[in-house]
Amino acid sequence: MNVTRRSLLLAAPTVLAAVACSPVASRPTVNVRDHGAVGDGSRDDSAAITAAVGALASGSVLHFPVGSYRFAELNPRAGAAVAIAGMSDVDVDFEPGAELLMDNVDQRSNTGTSHGVLVRGPASNISMRNVKIRWARQPKRSMGDGIRVVGFASDGAVPSGWSGSPTPVSGISLSNCVIQSAPQAGVVMNGVSDITVSNLRSEHTKADGLHFNACRRAKVSGHVAVDNGDDGLALVTYFADTPSFDSAAGTFAFPGLTEWSNADFAIENVTVSGGRANGVRVAGAQRVAIHGLTVSDKQFGAALMVDSSTAGYDVSWEYVSTRGLSVTGLTADDCETGVHVLARPPAAVDARFSDFSVDVGDARLTRCTNWAVRVESLSSQRVTGVSLGTCVIDSTSAAGGNGGVGLAGTTDVHMDHVTAEQSQPVTMFSALDTSRLTVGDLELTVTKPESAAEPLPCARFENTDGEIDVMAVRWPSAPLSWTPVTISEPTDCDPTSPALKVQTLTVEPSELAGRTGTC
Repeated sequence: MNVTRRSLLLAAPTVLAAVACSPVASRPTVNVRDHGAVGDGSRDDSAAITAAVGALASGSVLHFPVGSYRFAELNPRAGAAVAIAGMSDVDVDFEPGAELLMDNVDQRSNTGTSHGVLVRGPASNISMRNVKIRWARQPKRSMGDGIRVVGFASDGAVPSGWSGSPTPVSGISLSNCVIQSAPQAGVVMNGVSDITVSNLRSEHTKADGLHFNACRRAKVSGHVAVDNGDDGLALVTYFADTPSFDSAAGTFAFPGLTEWSNADFAIENVTVSGGRANGVRVAGAQRVAIHGLTVSDKQFGAALMVDSSTAGYDVSWEYVSTRGLSVTGLTADDCETGVHVLARPPAAVDARFSDFSVDVGDARLTRCTNWAVRVESLSSQRVTGVSLGTCVIDSTSAAGGNGGVGLAGTTDVHMDHVTAEQSQPVTMFSALDTSRLTVGDLELTVTKPESAAEPLPCARFENTDGEIDVMAVRWPSAPLSWTPVTISEPTDCDPTSPALKVQTLTVEPSELAGRTGTC
């Protein structure tokens, strides 16, 4: 991996903010109450909201005063309560205490029938302030994102599957918005450039909290996702043999990383709690910097998932490896996995699906029930290009990956300083079929005073070569039969083959230092 540690992304690109607007008071304002909206949360304001949106023009403001505006029209013609297309310099402005109450779930099927807000190109400089959208009842996963923005992810040729004229969307700004109980995602952006999202909250959505597909130049500052049905935050661009657009899903796919592959993102202060899938998922993206990520209670996924996939695996989508991902300030509590880098490449060598560039600068991972850190390839083609700075692990698990670190089918993995404390005498660090592993400092500690079962080694290396500068293994009350570390050399202990070298190894109790198992 010819990448200087953390140098690739720490200088995150400047994200273009929406063009500065004149004060709201000096711009033409369309007030939904002037078109008959009542905002009492009971009467149907659908017709009034539609009329107000129809009165919008470029340069104007759609204003919702304090109140609960019930939208009850099933399957609205525009696909949303508020649909904006072909306009620029438009603000959607909610007063504090105003909400759009989506009450258009089909009661027969318990499915949603529209989005809350829909923006389509051509559109530029669309700002949404204090927008709160709440579904009156929570349906099953179905039609209906809180806010959906659909643009055109190409600067040249039209992707296959695209119908109509190229319709770019740029300069989208969301500030202090709240989405609750959406049938699909909280906010979705497809093929959009120059995005600013600040202080977004997505609660109890059936899909992702905040999702980007094929976007570029974005800044996210402050996002809270609570009990989502899928990832709290997802940056996903799909793979196809040629640039294409799936009209049914509204998603773009490319044969490799492009400037539209969720490129040039600066993300900070993201908090995800509860729900299914992952805290943050990054797939098929490049030049993404994340600072300040806190994830808790993701029992069926990872705090941070970075993966690739091609046909032949138990997934219905494909995407290439992410390049230039930098993550600092990661905290994960009570998740199935802390950090998971997963390659699903074809058996034939194809670097697009195996060569990552992922740098997790520092992480604190507590009570992970499976793995704290897992880097793996599911084929004979090894995953490469993962680095970990300072990682502190605290675990009690004795199942799955024991809450520890696991490498399988990797090359060029680098770790600066890893500290793992485990209450059980289990394997905390495992490396299988791994080449060119480098670790600066590895500290493994067992705290359990005694063990009824036969204790496992704290570290296990099989068919692994590389170098560990310093390794310390501690279990003060270990039985004399305990083997602290096992190292099985490559190719049946051929002395001429590459091997794992541990420059300095200390063991506590010291009388067990000579019980390191090798072939």
